Amino acid sequence: MKPRLRLASCGARRPAWARLRVALVAALALTLGCRGETGTAQNDPQAAGVGGSAGIGQVDGGTGDPADPALNEAIAIALPQLPRRLDPHDDLEPWAMRIAEDLVFEGLVRRTGDRYPWTEPAIADRCEVDREYAVASITCHIPSGIRFHDGTELTIDDVVYSLTYWLDRRRVWIRQRHGLTNFSSVEVVDGPRGGGGDRDPGRWVRIGLDKRDPLALEALAAVKIVPREAHRGRETQFAQHPIGTGPMAITTLGQDRVVAERFPDYHDPERRAVAGKIVFRAIADGAHALTALRRGEIHLLPELAPVHVPVELGKPGMSGRFAAWLVSPPQYDLLLWNVASGIQANAPLRGVMHDALPISAIAREIYGAPGLAAAAPVDLHEPTPIDLEALEDIKLGEPVRGGLLVMPSLDDDIAALVGAAAGLDALEWPLEQGIRRRPGGSLRISVTWDARSGRPAAIVSRIVAAWESIGVVTPEATAGWNYVLVLLGKGEFKTALLHFGGHSDEDLYELFHSRGTINFAGVADEELDRALSDYRGAPDRAARDRAKQQIAERLAQLRVVSMLHAPSHVMLASRRLTGIEFVDDIPRLDRLGLIAGDIDWGT
Repeated sequence: MKPRLRLASCGARRPAWARLRVALVAALALTLGCRGETGTAQNDPQAAGVGGSAGIGQVDGGTGDPADPALNEAIAIALPQLPRRLDPHDDLEPWAMRIAEDLVFEGLVRRTGDRYPWTEPAIADRCEVDREYAVASITCHIPSGIRFHDGTELTIDDVVYSLTYWLDRRRVWIRQRHGLTNFSSVEVVDGPRGGGGDRDPGRWVRIGLDKRDPLALEALAAVKIVPREAHRGRETQFAQHPIGTGPMAITTLGQDRVVAERFPDYHDPERRAVAGKIVFRAIADGAHALTALRRGEIHLLPELAPVHVPVELGKPGMSGRFAAWLVSPPQYDLLLWNVASGIQANAPLRGVMHDALPISAIAREIYGAPGLAAAAPVDLHEPTPIDLEALEDIKLGEPVRGGLLVMPSLDDDIAALVGAAAGLDALEWPLEQGIRRRPGGSLRISVTWDARSGRPAAIVSRIVAAWESIGVVTPEATAGWNYVLVLLGKGEFKTALLHFGGHSDEDLYELFHSRGTINFAGVADEELDRALSDYRGAPDRAARDRAKQQIAERLAQLRVVSMLHAPSHVMLASRRLTGIEFVDDIPRLDRLGLIAGDIDWGT
C-alpha cells in the first residue's frame, strides 16, 4: 500500500490565507494562483504595546467569555472603500477576501504556516493524500452537525457542489486563476483507499488531479463551501447576502458599513471569534478617519493617507494611545518582459530600459507615496513597527524618522535617464534625429495593456514619455482584456503592464518555471527553476523563506519583471485593540479583541 499523508483535526493552529491575482492594471483582474501561506507576523506586544495574539476574553484557545463587556462592544475598522460583494467563488479585493477568509467562509482545509503540508482540517475533520509531496488525490471526511449561518445543516451535496463549481469547462480560467488547474474530478466515496475501519459511506469526498502536485492541499484551501440551494443560479444575490459556516455571519452589507456578528452555532469552539461584532466603516477621507480614531469611534485605521505622515503621527499623545506599523501588502504594479523572443529578449537591453523607467515620478505623481524597495513580486518585508515617540514634534519638511519611508526624488529619474541613454549608446543604438536607429530600423518597445483610464493610463503615459525622451519608439498595444490574454498566451508582446496582487507566500511555479502553464514571459532558467521547485518542496518555514529569497534574487537578475511600485501604508491601531496578528499585512480579523472600559492613557 502506498504511504498516506494523514491530515487530522488536532485543535486550532494559526491559519493563513492565500490568493494570487495578476491583472493588467485595470478593473479586471487575472488571478493566477492560490497557493502558499502568508508570512504571518505576530506583533511583539512589548514593542507595539497592543497585546499578544490571544485576545481579551479568551479561555483555553479562544472560547471567550460572553460576560466580558469587551466582547459586547463592536470593533470598528475604517476602510477607504467597503467590499460590495462577498462570493468566495469569485474574485475578491484584499479586504473582501480577508473578511471572507477570516470570518464568513471555510474550505475543507485551511492554511497554516507551520510546515508541510501547510494545511489543517477546517470543515473536514480529516484529509488524506495518496503520496506525500506528489499528490494525485485528496480524500476528506465531512462530519455531520456543521451548520450554515442560515441554520441549515451542511450536507455532502453542498461540498460536492462547491468543489465541482470550479470544474465546469466554462470556468477553466477562474480555476487557473486560483491555482486549481490540476483538479479534475470530485466523487463521493465510502472512505480513503485501504481505509479499512475508516469507512463512513456518503461522508467522504475524493478530489482527483490530472498531474501530481506537492501543494495540492494548499490549493484546495482556496475552495470555500457554500450552500448549494442558496448559491446555485443565484450568484449575484448570494454575493450580497453571503452564507457560510465561519465564526461570524454578515448581518449588514451596505454602502457605508459592513457588519459581521459572531455565529452562535459555529462548529469549532477553538476557533471561535474573539469579538462579538466587527463593524467596517467607509471613511474615504484620511483626516476624518484619523479624527474618528482619536475620538475612539474606530479602533483600527489600516491605510493612513500619506498626507498625514509624519506630522500628524508626531502630535502629542499619539505614542501613548496608538501603535503604528509600516505595512506593505503584497501588491505590485510592474512590467512583465517577454524574455523569449523579440529585441527585448536581449538581457543588457532590458537592463537599460529598466533603468530608464520613471520610478520616482510614478511614486510622487501617481501614488503620492514612497514605494517599498522591491526587485521582484516576492514579499520579503514583514510589518515593521513605527516609533511614534521618535516622531514627536517633527515639523513639516523635516527628514522623516521613526521607520517611515522617504519620498524619492525626481532627480533620481533624471540621473537614471542619463545613464540609460549612455547605455543605449554602448549597445550601439545611436540617436539620429531623436530616434534610436540601426540600419535595420528603429528601436521599438511596445507596452501592452488593457486600456483603462485612471492609474494605469497615468503609469503608461509616464513610461512612454521617459522612453521616448531617450529616443525609444514606444507604441501602446491596447485591446480588450480577453484579446490581451491571447497575446500574452502566445508570447506576442514585448512588455505588459500588470498588477500583481496576492499574498505574502505565493507559489510562483506556474508563472515563472520553464514548464509553468502560465509562463507568459517565456523564462527558462535552471537556477530559477531550482528555486521554484525548492519552494514547493520546502518542509518548513525556514526552507520556504530561503526559497523565496532565491526566487526574488534570480528574477531580479534575469530582469523578467520591472517593479514600478510596491505600495506601503501606515496602519494605526488603538492600544485598546488586542490580538493583532498580520496576514498579508492585514490584521487577522477573528483574533481581534478589545480591552474593556475607559483607559487613562496619561494624555
